[in-house]
Amino acid sequence: MIRRKEVSENMDIDAVLEALGNESRRRILSLLSKKPCYVSEISYSLKMAPKTVIEHLEKLEKAGLIRSFEEGRRRYYYIDKTIRLEVLISPHRFKAYVGGDVDLEFKLDEISSIINNIQNFRAKTMSEMCRILEKADEMQRYFSKVQSMIASRLNEVFEGLIDEIERRIEDDVERLVMLALTKGICKDVEIAEAFGLSYSEVNRALESLMRKGIVKKVVDENGVVWKVG
Repeated sequence: MIRRKEVSENMDIDAVLEALGNESRRRILSLLSKKPCYVSEISYSLKMAPKTVIEHLEKLEKAGLIRSFEEGRRRYYYIDKTIRLEVLISPHRFKAYVGGDVDLEFKLDEISSIINNIQNFRAKTMSEMCRILEKADEMQRYFSKVQSMIASRLNEVFEGLIDEIERRIEDDVERLVMLALTKGICKDVEIAEAFGLSYSEVNRALESLMRKGIVKKVVDENGVVWKVG
């Protein structure tokens, strides 16, 4: 069981932006968000040459977005921490921020006051305008940290859910199917494609999980979907 963590160190924003600027590397990250993978697995799933995959993985690892570990003869790559990247582009400002820990000792009445000042902006002097800008920037930074905290807490819930899946389910395919459902992949075909499984394997696992009372089949406007519970 790999325990992910919240980002706490200062990251190189330029390296992160450069790493994320490539579509192939974003596809690799999307795949690794489902489960740890080794090079050949990534190459097969994303139809990339192994040499190209290795080059992308090296850049992602150098940027601090992924890590790796050895198991037998294979090296697995995985995402080990929650990172929230915010980029602001406006006519007057450009900034990038990687979210980390958050201090919630911010008074609600102060937030309300700042919002009220912004909504009822009537400043006439330069000093008044600057004060409003400072307060608005302060609140923007605060809410960015709150969003990072929420992402981190959601990650903790996912980790607990994965622990529970591993405790209750022994079959590897059933575990992958459950992992897919917790991540919002709810159609059998989509689960098969996301994890490189055969359609028959996925359906066997779903039927088994349904008999155990862990999942249920639901028909909605999107057709037949599977849900936990």
